[in-house]
Amino acid sequence: MSNVTSENIKKVARLARIEVLEADRENLAKQVGGIIGWVEQLNEVNTDNVEPLTNIHGESLRLNADVVSDGNIAEDVLKNSKDAKYGYFAVPKVIE
Repeated sequence: MSNVTSENIKKVARLARIEVLEADRENLAKQVGGIIGWVEQLNEVNTDNVEPLTNIHGESLRLNADVVSDGNIAEDVLKNSKDAKYGYFAVPKVIE
């Protein structure tokens, strides 16, 4: 099991800018240490002849062509606007 101390939790909490009460640090240190210990156990598994799994179905997804299009519906979209000018939404000026 990994040796995570209350001081480690205090440091990580400060770096993450979160508040961890002093009374909770010891319990949190045990929990984080247990998680790290479990991950360390995964390092012991022999994966030499195992191919990486990218999809459980073994099928590739169909890809659409990467074509840029506005859908030719700009006029229909601008009908929803209170004010449109030059083919764009017109909004009030917010910066002076």
